Amino acid sequence: MERLASRLAHAFRALRHRPFRVYWIGQWLSVNGTWMQTTAQAWLVYRLTDSPLVLGILSAVRFGPALVGSPIAGVLTDRLPRRLVVLTTQSLSLVQATLLAALTLSGAIRVWQVLLLALAQGIVDTLDTPARQTLQVDIVGVEDLQSAVSLNASAFNAARMVGPALAGVMVAAWGEGVCFAVNAVSYLAVLVALLTIRPQPAAARRAGSMWGELSEGVRYAWNNVEVRTMLGGIAVTSLFGLSYTTLLPVFARDVLHGGVRGFGVLMASGGLGAVVGALGAAARRSGRHMGGIMAAGQGALGLGLVALAFTGSLPVASVWMVVIGLGVAIQLSTTNGFLQVTAPAHMRGRVVSLYIWLFSGLAPVGGFAAGWIAEHVGAPWTAAGAGVACGLAAALTCCEMPLLRRAFARPCRSAGEGR
Repeated sequence: MERLASRLAHAFRALRHRPFRVYWIGQWLSVNGTWMQTTAQAWLVYRLTDSPLVLGILSAVRFGPALVGSPIAGVLTDRLPRRLVVLTTQSLSLVQATLLAALTLSGAIRVWQVLLLALAQGIVDTLDTPARQTLQVDIVGVEDLQSAVSLNASAFNAARMVGPALAGVMVAAWGEGVCFAVNAVSYLAVLVALLTIRPQPAAARRAGSMWGELSEGVRYAWNNVEVRTMLGGIAVTSLFGLSYTTLLPVFARDVLHGGVRGFGVLMASGGLGAVVGALGAAARRSGRHMGGIMAAGQGALGLGLVALAFTGSLPVASVWMVVIGLGVAIQLSTTNGFLQVTAPAHMRGRVVSLYIWLFSGLAPVGGFAAGWIAEHVGAPWTAAGAGVACGLAAALTCCEMPLLRRAFARPCRSAGEGR
């Protein structure tokens, strides 16, 4: 019991910083609204079109901007005050959610409007995500960064559990527009939190050309074998593993016959597994067996997808969604923490932006492909193929385990210099 209590205390150590506590609570409230909107938006599009292909298009326009803009956003994150950037992007997100709510509640909503507003949100998120991720180090410092990263992932995934469940109930009772309105209001929480905290400013540095700084970040990631291996694993998960989010409305309605409530249950189950996985990553005290942990997470994702493909029962599918969420969170939280802790301080935004570029940028490609394939061969076979791809990538990551373990164990002098 004492060992468990010690690990829990270690996992939550970032909360000893009052500014982070305020920021963390605001983020959690806001992300609940975001997950409600994500769930309701996918259901709205599928209700209006009955097309898995259009669900793939929705995924493409929502996350596609990250494929083009994330590296540039990383350079801007290293140049601009991160708190100001996040205040701006969160305000724009509030406007987007308000417009979506107004159109839906008035009955004027059309599919092209949903897709256009999803594209607008994707552009805003492209700049928001690296700034929001790296803002954490300005609040807690490098020493508590892994805890902060994992706790934010826990909040995100706890919201992923609560938000879709609430959305399923609210859509069934009042329609999708109410979920969009709640999301708009939820942005006020994070805006208030950002206005009340005063993170320590990043160290001043001379900025070079945009292209030169971008090239510097890419060279660092490519020449560092450990970083390159981890980013490769993220690329496979984003391209294949995360395609399940595109397919879930099809599974919920046409395979498992659970309707919108079943969709909410599946999303919430994935969130439950992700919370457990993120907290497990936060509780780790050392970098030992890093490669094995990442491979295990990706392997669990692959196993869960294959099992989900051959499941015809909603309760059993929910169990496999827990496994999927657990695997995704372990891999993403561990990778994100590793990259931020080991990256040189002046390059942290660019390194994180490459992670986001692969994670968010390849997701729409995979989502669109999954929608197209599911249209022709069905959602179950599509999910099974994605699971096999993740399993093979996990096996390849295992080959790099000793290399990654040594990389994380050695002192990261450059990461500890400044903020």
